[in-house]
Amino acid sequence: MIQELIPLTRPRTLAAALGPTILGAAFSYYAFGAAQGTGLAIFHTVLIFLAVVTAQIVANLWNEYKDFKSGLDAGQKVGNAGSITRGVITPELIITMIKVLMFVPIIIGLYLSATITWYYIPVGFLCILISFLYSGGPKPISRTPFGEISSGIAMGFTIVLITGYAWIRELSLALLIPAIPSTLLVGSIMLTNNIRDIRNDESHGRHTLPIVLGRERALSLMSISYIFNFIWIIAWIIVGHMTWFALLAFLAAPLAFKTIRTLSTNTDEFQLDKAMGTTAGAAMIYQLMWAIGLIMGKLF
Repeated sequence: MIQELIPLTRPRTLAAALGPTILGAAFSYYAFGAAQGTGLAIFHTVLIFLAVVTAQIVANLWNEYKDFKSGLDAGQKVGNAGSITRGVITPELIITMIKVLMFVPIIIGLYLSATITWYYIPVGFLCILISFLYSGGPKPISRTPFGEISSGIAMGFTIVLITGYAWIRELSLALLIPAIPSTLLVGSIMLTNNIRDIRNDESHGRHTLPIVLGRERALSLMSISYIFNFIWIIAWIIVGHMTWFALLAFLAAPLAFKTIRTLSTNTDEFQLDKAMGTTAGAAMIYQLMWAIGLIMGKLF
């Protein structure tokens, strides 16, 4: 049972929660320090991560449930839906899990709002709303060209900002430095998923970004976003606002361009599914190594 449930949580996408949290914390520590003490800031960062990753799991389960109910996953061979389509996991169990897990981000969110700022309440509500509208509602976002940008904002941009606020207790424009790449990396994970599923999505009348742009333009967009992220770090180093240790993020380059190569040279869905692992890995390594570089720059 557990082995069948785990794929439904989309473990690869959980890197989208961990990376921005770590990067937001590391950048804030590097650029500003901790307004209320490092220990408390780390504690709040851990709570933010638990809330975000649980909310991400809930959103993933909801997405699987809605795709199953809409018939989109019928007969799907790759991805995460096999447990439901084979009848191993019932839709009722998915709904029960969603209801139970929802309490975690709500409780943590209320605590953080009471101890840091009440602004976390509307921001958290907006992110949850985007997560559910991604697959639900009269016109799910996942069926439109806006899936990548909406997920990037909710799971990349916003997470960096709320984590940064927990450290410095203010919203600084400097937080855009880590927030923009995080947004693009989360969007790349979603874009990879949509490129992999392009034939299935097209047959069900979806209008995802790869369908609207075309496969080749979607791949070009992904390549540009990866290149931009690496140039972004170099630019901030050159102007003197970033430590040279930040170049550790370039360790993600091999996985990033392996993703592009896999998507460019394969049409078989089983081969394309491998790109999900490499794009999630690239996002995680980029943000984790950048964070480590920032901490090293602060300490040394």
